[in-house]
Amino acid sequence: MIKVIVRYRFLAISLLFLSGCGLMGPTYQKPDVGNLDAFRSNTSGIQVESGVNLSDVSWWTKFDDGTLNDLIDQALEHNNNIQMAIGNIAVAEAQLKQVHMGWIPTLNLGGTAGVGQVFGFNNGIQGPSAGFLPNQPNANFNFYSAGLIPTYSLNVFQLIKQGDAASANLEIQKYAKDATRLAVISQVVGGYFTLLAVNEQLQEQRQFITDLTELVELNKIQHKHGYLALTDIQQAQEQLEQAKMQLPTLEANKVATENALQVLVNQNPGSIQPDNEFADIGTDNIIPGSLPSSVLRNRPDIKQAEGQLKLANANIGVATSNFFPTIDITTPLGLFNMNYANLFNPSGDFWAAQITAKMPILNAGLFALVKEKKADYYVAYYNYIQTVKSAFANVDNSFSSYNMINKTAEAANNYYAVTKLNYQLNHKNYKLGYIAYSDTLSSKLTQDSAEINLTQVKLQQLQALVNLYQALAGGYNYKNTDKMK
Repeated sequence: MIKVIVRYRFLAISLLFLSGCGLMGPTYQKPDVGNLDAFRSNTSGIQVESGVNLSDVSWWTKFDDGTLNDLIDQALEHNNNIQMAIGNIAVAEAQLKQVHMGWIPTLNLGGTAGVGQVFGFNNGIQGPSAGFLPNQPNANFNFYSAGLIPTYSLNVFQLIKQGDAASANLEIQKYAKDATRLAVISQVVGGYFTLLAVNEQLQEQRQFITDLTELVELNKIQHKHGYLALTDIQQAQEQLEQAKMQLPTLEANKVATENALQVLVNQNPGSIQPDNEFADIGTDNIIPGSLPSSVLRNRPDIKQAEGQLKLANANIGVATSNFFPTIDITTPLGLFNMNYANLFNPSGDFWAAQITAKMPILNAGLFALVKEKKADYYVAYYNYIQTVKSAFANVDNSFSSYNMINKTAEAANNYYAVTKLNYQLNHKNYKLGYIAYSDTLSSKLTQDSAEINLTQVKLQQLQALVNLYQALAGGYNYKNTDKMK
């Protein structure tokens, strides 16, 4: 028995040596994708430096909105997609554990029983079983045995590579969960800003309708006195009806946005009461003053793509390991009896040791399997490179969009300020009797339109900010856990 164990260990060490020589597939090497630290469109004064992990930054708290913070916390704890991702992690952990358990022998309780007959047999058995078969040409016999049957069946390299593959799969599932968390955070923040903007737009649209209604009534009076043509009334009436058409759409958008937010936090559809008004949400000093040099490497989609590359690499080894011997060791031990007449009185004890090894000699399908896994690795390799390049472009595009909408927002603010000042001057002149009230009301409508446009642009600005933080993988490690509820 000792010689068998020594030989087995020698075989395992020999196979490990062969594995180091590259027979188990390529050694994993991370592809070189070049410099990831320069963003062409980063004109926001952001400096690239190390020592900062943007994924840990809860950037949405900078808006100082309690309702938004609560929605984020609820979503990260209760969102169904996140919980499903955590469940997939638990499955991957169990699969890895199952592979690790493959190194441990199995133990079974078993037994055998049988009857038989021999022909032309001369009993020459000596010892305790000498009386089992009579010394006669034909004889019937029966027997049984029962006991423990430990077995150990393994392909050393297969278990090693299966462990590598299971570990890579576990990494993939963890990064998939992080990607889900990142998406959920962006959806909640973006949805909340949309809700605030819709509330603001409803107020602005109602004010616009009120001012237009006043203009229509004023035009009717002027027409009655012969100061205006009927076409002027019709034009104002047409504008009023168009403005009224916007209200049902805005109200439906409000309901849809609230319901979408409730689904994200795993609640039934219902209204949401924000802490702040849309005007209270600032956009200054929200982007961090510095970015880590490894900002793209923190993106879960890149980590997930690298995990898939590691998995494909390990699967080559799993396929190749089929060419190596599978070793089976068993050592049953227990009790036996060779006569049913004394069924519960064992005739004696027994044990046996057996070791076998087998490996394929002719199996053309294994070569095709290895070729398939190498092709999978080829695909995963270029998928990783494509993911990195796409992420790099995504960040640069997000910077570009953010910079563009900031310029648009600045122009919209300036335009609104001009219309507001113009209305104030006209109103003052009307009070002094210099101009007609219709001119004042016309400038008020211009201000209303500018304010509605400003709200739309500000929402686009905030959405661009959310997209930028998502591209930079901001905040997904906030209160991160892999535990199932």
